[in-house]
Amino acid sequence: MSDQPMNKGPHDVGGESAAAVDTIDHGMSFWEKQANGLRSVLSGQRIVRIDELRRAAEDLGNQYSMLAYFERTTSALRTVLLEKGLITESELRAKMDEIRKRFNVPDEMESPLKNASQK
Repeated sequence: MSDQPMNKGPHDVGGESAAAVDTIDHGMSFWEKQANGLRSVLSGQRIVRIDELRRAAEDLGNQYSMLAYFERTTSALRTVLLEKGLITESELRAKMDEIRKRFNVPDEMESPLKNASQK
């Protein structure tokens, strides 16, 4: 069972103690710009809606607080596109494998950068 009270999602942190908020603009990495552009186009064309993306992000449960902002939004976008049947899991996996091979990018679960950031 979750530590969250009933009806309280992982995004509901109001009233809880927390560290200081980092207000420095760290810019966006290349993949974050690409993901943000894709989300902007899909929402601008009304293919996905912001409330759908918010719901999918909130449904991440405990993963929500473990992911960075663009990881959450990209995961939510993936969920909504799969739910709507606009892409299948196998199509997505094949495209991810193709891109990883082309640019010599490790799987996100094997990424040295991801592993270092979780320590």
